[in-house]
Amino acid sequence: MRAALFTARHSRWRLALLGAGAAAFEFGGLVITGLFGPPPRPGAEWFGWFCVIFFGLGGLAIMQRLFDRSEAVRIDGRGIYFKPWSEQTIPWSEIRDVTVWQFQGQKPIILHLADPGRFPSKKLLGKVAGANRALAGGDVPISLVGTDGNFADAMATIDRYRRST
Repeated sequence: MRAALFTARHSRWRLALLGAGAAAFEFGGLVITGLFGPPPRPGAEWFGWFCVIFFGLGGLAIMQRLFDRSEAVRIDGRGIYFKPWSEQTIPWSEIRDVTVWQFQGQKPIILHLADPGRFPSKKLLGKVAGANRALAGGDVPISLVGTDGNFADAMATIDRYRRST
């Protein structure tokens, strides 16, 4: 029988790898700006600054998660909790559909809600919800990147509860 509960916490070693990648891209951005000599492509310095800001903010988010040992994702009989979205658990009765969006090897789980306005996000993920909705076509994107969670286990738990509701 499949697990009745799925939880995922932030994985320190996975986050450290993501942080190293963000730092490398931030350094690349600094090179593009011309900070260490002439820029490799004059006129593209704006892109370098974009990389510095984007990957710098990503690095800060990663650092914050490195020290958070609470659950990032919880799937159980009450519904789905995804900390980067909100502190609320979204009940199964409010989840209209669950799909998967695949892009470059990543497979975020996409929740389609009956009334997205009842489960707003005041976090960063909520601020880019419009872009996520345009790309993936759903309301709440759940990524297990940087966690100790397994995609197949999460989907098996979701399938079990969706069949029973």
